[in-house]
Amino acid sequence: MLNKILTSGKNLLHAFTGLPTPKKIITVGTLVVLLVSLGYAFYLVNKKEYATLYAGLEGDDLAKVVEALKARKVPYQLAPNNAVAVPKDQLYEVRLELAAKGIPDGSGTGFEIFDKQALGSTRFVQKINYQRALQGELSRTINQLDEVLESRVHLAIPEEPLFMEEKKPARAAVVVKLRPGAQLGQRQIQGIVNLVVGAVDGLQDEGVNILSTDGRVLFKKDGEDASYSLSNLQMEYKNRLEEGLHTKVQSMLQQVLGSDKVITRVAADLDFNKTQVSEETFDPDSAVVRSQQRSIESAQGKNDAARGNPDAPINIKGQLMQDAPPGQAKSKEFEKQRETINYEVSHVNRQTVQAPGRISKLSVAVIIDGRYEMKAGTNNQMERVFVGRTPQELKAYEDLAKKAAGLDEARGDQLTLSNIPFVTDASELEAAPAQNKYLKILKDNQKSLLNAVLLALLFLFVIKPLMKTLGQVARSTTTTPNDLEALPAAETEGNTLMLGSQLPGPAQGINLRQQAAALVQHDSDRASEIIRGWMNEGER
Repeated sequence: MLNKILTSGKNLLHAFTGLPTPKKIITVGTLVVLLVSLGYAFYLVNKKEYATLYAGLEGDDLAKVVEALKARKVPYQLAPNNAVAVPKDQLYEVRLELAAKGIPDGSGTGFEIFDKQALGSTRFVQKINYQRALQGELSRTINQLDEVLESRVHLAIPEEPLFMEEKKPARAAVVVKLRPGAQLGQRQIQGIVNLVVGAVDGLQDEGVNILSTDGRVLFKKDGEDASYSLSNLQMEYKNRLEEGLHTKVQSMLQQVLGSDKVITRVAADLDFNKTQVSEETFDPDSAVVRSQQRSIESAQGKNDAARGNPDAPINIKGQLMQDAPPGQAKSKEFEKQRETINYEVSHVNRQTVQAPGRISKLSVAVIIDGRYEMKAGTNNQMERVFVGRTPQELKAYEDLAKKAAGLDEARGDQLTLSNIPFVTDASELEAAPAQNKYLKILKDNQKSLLNAVLLALLFLFVIKPLMKTLGQVARSTTTTPNDLEALPAAETEGNTLMLGSQLPGPAQGINLRQQAAALVQHDSDRASEIIRGWMNEGER
């Protein structure tokens, strides 16, 4: 086998040397272009893919990351925006190792700046170092939040004045870079504000501004933004309430129907108005005596004889009395009673304060999937047919959803439950795992497959055509030794040969001398090689 390969190689080399110079140049140029193209394709396929490890690093953090990568002998690339990229297959491993070492800390310098204090530091330098350290420590603390990837804190601390009325308030600006898909809630933003205010002397909430790296104002204390923050807080509360009710209903029905058989949506109408109601109720049927007062006056004695106009009778006790006889006295009795009773009517005085966020109305929509049966359809092929739920089942699911969401019909809450077939194809569901499996295999072995394709292209479009061309040239220019040895003898005899298609010329017989001349003219290199062979044979 090896001898055959070597012989084929020698024949190809021999055939190539027999080509004219222009054809040699064209062949070599074509071969070089194809090899360079395929080599570049191999390079693109097999070169390492780099992924960004960190971006937007500070100078100190960038130096620490590069030093750690060099120590671990990990190849890396630097980008203009202070980004570091590493091979994609080592990205997460390197990131975990650097995180375990606390690199990068992303917070600048903390109070460790005072560990190496210069002997001749001025008061101004110490003040600046203290401000830098305070900014770094605040940034490190803010970075502990799960939603925050990086943060920067800028403090503007004024000089201490001689007079209190000249004192200016401190100010602070915080810039946070959030993790992809993360958002800071109002409570977390207020927590950052309280942290910065508590750490800086003379700083109030009004002097703190919080921005995100995409330019959004997260906190700014003034009248307009206060109402805006309140609106955000209200929306956050509304979303949490709806999400909580959705989870209750969805999780319960999923246990019965399956995880992919139910869809739930909840909409809550909330009243954020603060209402104070005063109510006073009286009950006349439950009156009680609050106070009672009684007074009695009486008098008894004798008077002189009656005097007056004798013609005016006195009506006493319905009787007409005549004046008493002269010199006779009359008796006198007097009695007076007075009673006052005060009643108290029971009453209730009630003051009710309704806090903002009261639920005015709840609307719940639930869609559940039905059952599916395989039945014979057109052309006797089995088809997947939807079978709806029974009314009893729908009623039971509706009652469960109402209880789970805490709906109040008196309040106007509504629940809509529908039994609708979901858009799913059984064949697609069955083919999905297989497709995912094949896609995973292709993704894991894509470089090997591309290399195999490039090798096949190299063989089909470079090696095979080259071997075919050189083989044709070898067959057209090769002359057997018997024919070459017969040339001198045939010259004297004047015999003629039919050249056929090996040498240029007509198909009739020509003189061997002319044949040799044509061979030299057609392929001088081959003729020189034959002559050298004859000379070597003569010497032997």
